[in-house]
Amino acid sequence: MRDLNQDSTPLDNYLHHLFPNEPTELFTQARVAAQSVGKAAISLSPSEARLLSVVIKSHGCRKFVEIGTLTGASALWILQGLAEDGELWTLEKDPQHAALAEKIFAQWTVSQDSKTALLKSSSKKIHLVTGDAKLTLKSIEKFGPFDGVLIDGNKSAYGIYLDWVEANLIKGALILADNVFLGGAVLTGNKAQFSKKQITVMKEFNDRLADPKRYQSAILPTGEGLFMALKLF
Repeated sequence: MRDLNQDSTPLDNYLHHLFPNEPTELFTQARVAAQSVGKAAISLSPSEARLLSVVIKSHGCRKFVEIGTLTGASALWILQGLAEDGELWTLEKDPQHAALAEKIFAQWTVSQDSKTALLKSSSKKIHLVTGDAKLTLKSIEKFGPFDGVLIDGNKSAYGIYLDWVEANLIKGALILADNVFLGGAVLTGNKAQFSKKQITVMKEFNDRLADPKRYQSAILPTGEGLFMALKLF
């Protein structure tokens, strides 16, 4: 779902022309849920989410972790891209957001028996884990190692998340991280929206993923910055 308004750019309008709708009504419900809690602005845009799905599918990911569920829109796109026997663990700290996502995922589970469901795959599984990812990541280690991750949670914890990723993802795994520009704060140092700690943590995180000895990586220069990397060790 996407609202075109006076602030839309020509690029926004063109992307909406090419991809006017998300795959099913369930995706729209997830975005409406984000709006209901005032978090639509931090949800992945449909064009970014579509890109994630394509990249995940092309990489053949089967065991994927998402840090930062919000209301489930990005998780649905991840499921769209996972292999037919794929499994997703998605982690959300906020109980209210998790409750909304749980309702969305319950509908997705039922839709697997529908002949018209674009996400149809009775073997795909999703697990919603509620709590601070700095703690709950430990609880899913027994299901690893994993072959992909989307980091889109607490910006002050990106370094901690990457420590976990390095220990629990296989060699060659796909690493995706959103908001790595911090709204431009990592470029300008402007702390109007983000703290000095957040800016420092994100710069260190970006430096680590840019290390060619450990990762093959690139940043897609979206408005918020999307890091894409392959783990080489």
